[in-house]
Amino acid sequence: MKKRIFSIVVCAFLLFALAIGASGASDSLEKEAPGRTYLIDVIKKETISGTASFANEGPENLFDNDVTTKFCTNTFPAVVTWELTGAHVVDAVVIATANDNSQYPGRNPATWTLSASQDRTNYVTLFEGKASDLDDVDFTYFLFTFNNDVAYPYYKLEISGPESGTVMQISELVLCKKASLSTNYPSSGIAPKEGHIITGDLIGLETGWGGNPDAGRHAAFDGDANTFFDPNGIGDGYCGIDAGEPFILTEIHILPRNGYLDRFLGAEIQGSNDGENWTSLWYSDDAASAWEWQVITADMIENNTGWRYFRYFNEISHGDVAEVELYGYSVSGNAEAKLAETQTEAAAEAPAADTSVPAAQTFDGFAVAAMAALAGTAGIAFFKKRRNVK
Repeated sequence: MKKRIFSIVVCAFLLFALAIGASGASDSLEKEAPGRTYLIDVIKKETISGTASFANEGPENLFDNDVTTKFCTNTFPAVVTWELTGAHVVDAVVIATANDNSQYPGRNPATWTLSASQDRTNYVTLFEGKASDLDDVDFTYFLFTFNNDVAYPYYKLEISGPESGTVMQISELVLCKKASLSTNYPSSGIAPKEGHIITGDLIGLETGWGGNPDAGRHAAFDGDANTFFDPNGIGDGYCGIDAGEPFILTEIHILPRNGYLDRFLGAEIQGSNDGENWTSLWYSDDAASAWEWQVITADMIENNTGWRYFRYFNEISHGDVAEVELYGYSVSGNAEAKLAETQTEAAAEAPAADTSVPAAQTFDGFAVAAMAALAGTAGIAFFKKRRNVK
């Protein structure tokens, strides 16, 4: 009990220290939203329209990929609409401040709403922002992410007014297309007994510790054992997959970060059906003993009732991880028929083993106890169910 209390105190202290140093903004689009597909070139320029503005400071400046120009107005509410060349699934937007926000504080939007539509008449709200989300700084990009799975061709920005005073200004607005998995994924080479690889859109932190663009969520699903997801801190950030529909898990393969095996203590796979409320499915009571693929079988997974969203999370250790592979079958249709079908698919889909890490083996016909006993020599680790903690 004392050890657990001490861990909680240490975690709280680290989170507080990290919160002080977090900036949440960058001086370039690439730093603020790395690895994203920016929907700048697909905007139909002729469709951009909006509220009256000061001379040469109209809404078209929001989409010119140039922070030295801006949309500046004193007419409210301010509304800007535009159309893309096609429908796109957007799950993030970047807003950049203008040239003299530091000189004239209070010019950021008091509140703002990004909406999308299929017919340019009926709009659905994607994100609602407020003045405190932005700082009174010049030429600075701020990223905002949200859950969305629908492709829309029409978009609208509505701004209630400035934070203070009579003038509002922002220089850029960039829609970001939802990210997907790497084509090299999965790479463990371990064929599950049942189910097939679960793919989908990535969720979680886009950048890792210290704003590192190479250590974001994509690194855990890129099929590369030498890259790694590195969250902001203990319990601060996760990486995962939006599978698009609920799945039952049949197996999980996890490769810890090389050189940081102690951070596998507290590793957790969680499931959700709304992307907000999470249920624990599996938990690691121990650090990893070696840099090898950790295999979690179906009997070790709790609350396995079918989830759309899955995430790798850790609130005990820092939570680094090299690779995460989720296997299972969709809950839609006949479960038994789906299992029989995916068993064949799994054998065909399994890639060659990643030779940069110890080769993993499977042991058909052995009991879980026997597999655990052989784990050390086989280059594969099997984990027990999560303990009950009160």
